[in-house]
Amino acid sequence: MNRLILSPQVLNEGYWVVLRKDRFAHARGRIRPYLTDYMRWTTAPLVAGTLGDAFLIENQFGVRFWDALLLASANAAGCAIFLSEDLNDGQTYGAVKVVNPFRHAPEDVLGAAARP
Repeated sequence: MNRLILSPQVLNEGYWVVLRKDRFAHARGRIRPYLTDYMRWTTAPLVAGTLGDAFLIENQFGVRFWDALLLASANAAGCAIFLSEDLNDGQTYGAVKVVNPFRHAPEDVLGAAARP
């Protein structure tokens, strides 16, 4: 089943970036409604067990902790694909394969789900 799954961490980090970076000052009044629109896809777990899994991923793969936490959350949610331009394209972390969305056409990644 093709569907979008977000970790709460994604929304948290987005909010924090907009609040602290001057270049996003123009968006501060709109960030809460924007993120609220994405809350329905925020179904990946971010609980104590996810933290332990993140430590394991961090140690095994040498990725930064915040990336490891996202990967642990994606694994716990049963995701097959993890979109990231920061991690190694094609690398598998647990059951999750990283795909750089800037290197692949949407239909190559998502198949029929990417077609309008």
